[in-house]
Order: sequence, then structure tokens, then C-alpha cells
Amino acid sequence: GLIGPNAFVPPLEQAGEIGELTFLMLKQAALACRHWGQQRSGISVSVNISLTSLGAPALADQIAAITSSVDLDPNKMILEVTETAAIGNVGATLENLVRLRMRGFGLSIDDYGTGFASLQQLQLAPFTELKIDKSFVTNCAENPSSRTIVESSVQMARQLGVRSVGEGVETQADWNILRDAGCDMAQGFFIARPMTEVQFLTFLTRETG
Repeated sequence: GLIGPNAFVPPLEQAGEIGELTFLMLKQAALACRHWGQQRSGISVSVNISLTSLGAPALADQIAAITSSVDLDPNKMILEVTETAAIGNVGATLENLVRLRMRGFGLSIDDYGTGFASLQQLQLAPFTELKIDKSFVTNCAENPSSRTIVESSVQMARQLGVRSVGEGVETQADWNILRDAGCDMAQGFFIARPMTEVQFLTFLTRETG
């Protein structure tokens, strides 16, 4: 049956084996994005990178080699850094993030507000995107505290000069709050549910004409 990422990602991280899964997903995502780009211009793809992987000295070169191998422009790929753990090797992690950004990759801080030292990471690393966690976005129209957090996060992203993304949009009311706050992008079941690559191209054609 269907197995959610929470069932296998943490054990892989703890065992130090998350790298193999990461590179597999990067290669598949890069190939898919290149294919999408042949159908529609301006499409990018986002891939989660575990914070525990970012201390590997050669990581930036390895990721760049993957996009190069499929002839994908790095600026078409956004690397989402999850906050499941504290930064271990701070020097190597920041070096990888800077090198990836210099190569053109977008950098997103994922699940903002729920992880470890979010503000510190925003201050230190060259992130281009802030993803507001779904625990704040979902039903934010009915929860004044969540709405305040969402609106303040969008405002902070704007002041920092990075793109804001609200994840977990499940209703028109959630969408309206993000729109009124000036959030740049939204993600969630209200827009679309997970789908295969073929289904995505059909969805894209239907929605954009």
C-alpha cells in the first residue's frame, strides 16, 4: 500500500542512508522537469534535501552533476531544506548552500516555523524561498493565531526579499487569506492532489490552456 515519507525518511536519516534516496529523487525530478520544459516553458521542480545530507563535502558538485547530465538549467530546480535536525557541520553545510546558490539553484527553507532554529538559518544561508508550514496555513481562516503567523511570515519573507509559499491550502478560505496577505505561491489539495508525471501534464494543459 501507500507509505508516507514520515515512515521511512527519519529512519534513513538516522542510519546515514538518506543520500541514496536523495540522489535517486534528484535524478528523476531533473528528468521530469526537462520533459515538462519541452511542453511548457517556465516550469521548475522542487526536491527535498535533508539537512543531515548537507554536511557532505561534495554534495554541491554531485547535485550540479545530476542536472548537467540531463541538460537541465539549475535555476529550474529548487532545493527544499528540511528542518528535521540541527545543523551538524555548520561550515560544510553553509558552503554547500552557498555553492548551490552560486550555481543557480533555488534554495527553500521548508516547513518554516516548526523546525530547528528557523530564524538563524534564514540569517546565515542564502535562501530564496520560505515555505510556511501547513500546520499554520490549513484552516488559518478559522484560527486567528494561525492567520497572524501566516501574515507575519509572508511579510517577513517580503522584507527579506525571498519568495513566500503557503503549503497545506485545502479550502477557498485558506487561499483567500494567502492571497490577501500577498503570498507569492500556494500549495495544497485545494489546488491539486499528488499526481503522476503524465497526469500533471494533462492537468497543466487543462488549467493553462
